[in-house]
Amino acid sequence: MQALLIKNVDLNGRHSDVRCRLGEVSDIADHLEPGPEELVLDAQQGALIPSLRDDHLHLLAMAARKRSVTCGPPEIAQAHQLKNVLLTADGTGWIRGVGYHESVAGDLTATQIDRWIDDRPVRIQHRSGRVWYFNSLGASELGLPPDKQGQLYRRDEMIFKQLSPVDDLSLELGEVARELASFGVTHVTDATPSNDSATFEFLCESCPVLRVRAMGGSELNEGQLKIILDDYRLPEFRELCDQIAGAHRVHRGVAIHCVSKVEVVFAVAALTEVGSIDDDRLEHATELTPDVMNSVEKLRLKLVPNPNFLYDRGDQYIVDNERIVLESLYPIRSILSRGICCTIGTDAPFGDANPWRAMKAATDRRTRNGSTIGLQEAILPEEALRLFTRGHKIEVGANANLACLDRPWSEARDRLNADDVVATILEGRVTYLLRN
Repeated sequence: MQALLIKNVDLNGRHSDVRCRLGEVSDIADHLEPGPEELVLDAQQGALIPSLRDDHLHLLAMAARKRSVTCGPPEIAQAHQLKNVLLTADGTGWIRGVGYHESVAGDLTATQIDRWIDDRPVRIQHRSGRVWYFNSLGASELGLPPDKQGQLYRRDEMIFKQLSPVDDLSLELGEVARELASFGVTHVTDATPSNDSATFEFLCESCPVLRVRAMGGSELNEGQLKIILDDYRLPEFRELCDQIAGAHRVHRGVAIHCVSKVEVVFAVAALTEVGSIDDDRLEHATELTPDVMNSVEKLRLKLVPNPNFLYDRGDQYIVDNERIVLESLYPIRSILSRGICCTIGTDAPFGDANPWRAMKAATDRRTRNGSTIGLQEAILPEEALRLFTRGHKIEVGANANLACLDRPWSEARDRLNADDVVATILEGRVTYLLRN
């Protein structure tokens, strides 16, 4: 591996040169001379920070989104706009829509979508990811019975298997990985419930500029067992306990999808009954009240919130929820003050994949329209950065997973903008370099 020398960096407020050899940081000094055949990058006094790690996203869904049309806010806010975007979609086969919210045209049915378009099969995903809506032609091609009214809940694996073969998405996966690298990201955790060992291997092969971890189902040989909770159809309590206990017996943690307070309380109750292990996580945990955090703290659970939704969906949160609920959304300041283990995920493509937007939202708690939600839970830029770097430090002997910015941290902290990233380094290898 070619050695790398990064000169003129702002490292913790000090002017330094940093050398990387064999995937590690080998030297840090005020001045280092380039060695023979060493790749040299001049940071021009920009900040050098640990690279970013998105702890919850969905790579295949991100790739598939590149073949999709947007069907929800803020781009699409009314039914006539949705009709127009479907009628003008490129191609002649399936139309795949994403990002739908019922504020646009209610709870969609096949009959309703047929009124807009009935000569091409259509599938539209709710922005939560929990339901797909089909027109009649699409429902027929998928084999949905008429009594489902074109609605399919939590069956992404069936849709992918029949309509989006995984190996068809290799080019789009490469694009997704390169985009993430441009944000300064080197490590991701794929949180798709249907992940198996073959899918995990494909993700790793298709995303060489990333280090991929995954959670998934029983056919995945590593990572947490992903469990989905929806408050409108919670499983039997004993069934959930048995599922958790079964994972623990094979020394596997669980990652429980829980958004509402009902879902979080149900997950915490089951983990209290069974007992927790170090790898157990609560994904999203959007609505967290102090009493629930008491239990989370006792169980030593890891939380993986998505503060980017304060920006992406915050205006709708304000419409849909009372103030007491708004005050309990993503209470990251309280989480950190209790010493609860916490990292951040973007939940892309259901949330914006840009981790800097998530950091910004965690610090200013602003919605897209400029309102604030739970401002008392705002954290400092340095704290937001640590959540996205998992506390990694740049020091001799550490893995050379780095991101270089175009300005000192004293300026970048006030912006938290992905445009500031000029280079990303994975284990000493440059995976992204902005070329002027």
